[in-house]
Amino acid sequence: MDRTLEERNFVRNCVACGHDTLYTQKDFNRNLGVGIVVVGSLISLFFFSRSQPIFAMLALFVSAGVDFLIYSLVKEVTVCYSCHAIYRGFDKNPEHGSFDLKELEKYGGREPRF
Repeated sequence: MDRTLEERNFVRNCVACGHDTLYTQKDFNRNLGVGIVVVGSLISLFFFSRSQPIFAMLALFVSAGVDFLIYSLVKEVTVCYSCHAIYRGFDKNPEHGSFDLKELEKYGGREPRF
């Protein structure tokens, strides 16, 4: 096991595949985020159909606010570009930046390779 995981509480290399190219992202469920926006949009459409634009806009603002609040409360995770392993509960390694599409393309795209 990587000694960095035990001693310093952050990920330096991927334990699953050994690569050192990792990135950080919010641990936010994308389906939940899309679901919040869809429900808010449907509620907004209901109010627009009843000629109540104030309530329609309010529904959109509330759904965006709920989405933002949940997003801001979740913690960050570290993800491996190569095998897409996810590391939760570790401190952020300053060497790992945000997601970069060019780095992902180096390792074959979004499909995990096992």
